[in-house]
Amino acid sequence: MGTGHKKVVLVDALAVCANPGKGLLHEAQQLFGDDAEVATILSIGAGKGDVWSMSETDGASMRDAVKRTVANCEPVHEELYARLRESAIYYRLNVDKGSGQQMALTSSLISAYLQEGAVNDTLDYAIRSIERRPKGVKLKDISES
Repeated sequence: MGTGHKKVVLVDALAVCANPGKGLLHEAQQLFGDDAEVATILSIGAGKGDVWSMSETDGASMRDAVKRTVANCEPVHEELYARLRESAIYYRLNVDKGSGQQMALTSSLISAYLQEGAVNDTLDYAIRSIERRPKGVKLKDISES
């Protein structure tokens, strides 16, 4: 983007770390130690990926399909959810409709998303967890290592 000395290269965060949840736990453990407690983890997703077909065979379609696969945040979310479900410290908000390259976050889309019962409940639980700062679980108990 830009030219000459004003030229910059922009890198989509999805190309580097689609869902930084596991990295967050690893870095927190390095910075704060094994006995540090975590009361709340709030994961804010960028939308679930669109469904696509492997029957797409031209180069551009395959490149886009691979990019979508690499950028899929859901496996990390599912792993963290399974691992942290019992601790009740992990909350995820992630738009499940209208995502993908053409996604446009409008106030009406956000409003409709936040009015969904399960989403509203998740947001309420996360806010209460942050406000009350309950005694959390130790990083060593939720770490991969």
